[in-house]
Amino acid sequence: MEMDGIYNVLQNPSEDVYSTVNQPQGKRAGAQQDDPTPLVSAAGKTSSYRQPALILLILCCLLLAAIMSLTVHHFRTKDPEKYTSLSTNHSSLLNQLLQKENSELKKNNTELSMKLSLLDKYCPLKEGSSEERVCCPEKWLQFNGKCYYFSTDTMNWHSSRASCVSMGADLVIIESEAEQRFLMNAAKAQTARNRYWIGLTDAVTEGVWLWVDGTPLNDKAQYWYTGQPDDWKEGEDSSGEDCARLAYSIDWADPLKVWHDSSCTQKKYRRICETMAVIINT
Repeated sequence: MEMDGIYNVLQNPSEDVYSTVNQPQGKRAGAQQDDPTPLVSAAGKTSSYRQPALILLILCCLLLAAIMSLTVHHFRTKDPEKYTSLSTNHSSLLNQLLQKENSELKKNNTELSMKLSLLDKYCPLKEGSSEERVCCPEKWLQFNGKCYYFSTDTMNWHSSRASCVSMGADLVIIESEAEQRFLMNAAKAQTARNRYWIGLTDAVTEGVWLWVDGTPLNDKAQYWYTGQPDDWKEGEDSSGEDCARLAYSIDWADPLKVWHDSSCTQKKYRRICETMAVIINT
């Protein structure tokens, strides 16, 4: 298209001025159809720059690697003492860090072992369970979900009960033959002959024996020694025997029947305190 034709198109608004933009190369105004040189697009220009840039980047990386290699070689050959010093310091620092870490691990392992030992001692696994543990205080014995304390000092019945209560417990309540056997075996392990207050009394009504929680004595779970209770009075001023004690003796034929009544205020014996164990999950 000649210059006059282009001018006429621009001057005539009825024609699509932008139609020439979509025409093929060589058809636009001013393009020489016989020109063999193709036009280069923007995408072509970008592609033509990528290859040299990539090559330059690779060369830079190789140069950096060469510099690092030469630096190490310099310290090894030109200044071996400095290289050895740096290497030694690095090794020493690494060893110190490893020793510190090892020491911390040993310390943590020791503490963990001690905690597990205490846990097994005071919180053994509940029978038949791999997760539940039954916990009792130090110097207390555990049986069937309860904790028992066997004292070594002696008091009267009332003071003994107050001492148990001060520890969050009470004088023992015996509810079964299995519990009675456990208590007797524990008492046997103390000395050849021991006497302990238990939480049983008929001080309210003579002959009506009640546990400290108000529960009446079960006829099927009582272990009086032969002829007991007898409410024996030592003198005219005696108030009788209104509190129960447990006594172990190797001479008695039946080790279960060992309960005796005794004076709540005049006699002093050891005591058995009882409280519920703490159950935890691990």
